[in-house]
Amino acid sequence: MSQLYLPPTERDRYKNQISDFVLIYRKKLRPVFEEIEKEAEDEANNHYNSKMRSTNTEDFYCADEIAENAIGRGDALFQTLRLGKYTLTAAWHATLYELFEQQLRKFLYTEMNGSCSIKFPEFCTNLRNIKKVFCTHNVKVSLFPCWGKIEELKTLCNVIKHGDGNSAKNLRELNPSLFIVNNNVDYMTSYKTTLLKETLQIDENTLQEYVKALLSFWDELPERSNSDYDGK
Repeated sequence: MSQLYLPPTERDRYKNQISDFVLIYRKKLRPVFEEIEKEAEDEANNHYNSKMRSTNTEDFYCADEIAENAIGRGDALFQTLRLGKYTLTAAWHATLYELFEQQLRKFLYTEMNGSCSIKFPEFCTNLRNIKKVFCTHNVKVSLFPCWGKIEELKTLCNVIKHGDGNSAKNLRELNPSLFIVNNNVDYMTSYKTTLLKETLQIDENTLQEYVKALLSFWDELPERSNSDYDGK
């Protein structure tokens, strides 16, 4: 027999880990990309001014070519930084799920290891097995209002890691608004990737929606639950 015990201090600790993780993104990482338009404009202007100082400014065609090249350099930098901002946001969504899954594994292992024979490397290695262990303790997490959003985040995490595939198909069924569609073109279908091109409609708002679901999960877990589960 095993018992899961989640005292208020531990509940708050798990919730704070999630909140602090997103705080890093909001306060330290996202601000790096807040002025990418200005950075791109400065790149273009600096290139133009530098070339013009070393070129015969009476040569109209030369000046026109320098201006065109400067605009191209600015646009290239903007596109690079924009993709960097997007991939950072995607990575934070995926890592948020991985953090949560590791929390669950750690919590269950810590609570059950004293009364059950458990080998951690093989214990609760995916969300399906985690759900089963909770069920053996009479906690039906699939009935929590937040559970659908958590499974959506798990699927999104797989899509971010692997690109187009079965997980992307499942995610379209769960939440088609997460995919960028322009002029009836689904960017995921076109580019087959989630990190080399912007194909997902994700930002701080979607990140906060998932955070809300994860925090809700820890709030909904009972303080105590019991089972005859032996870890085998």
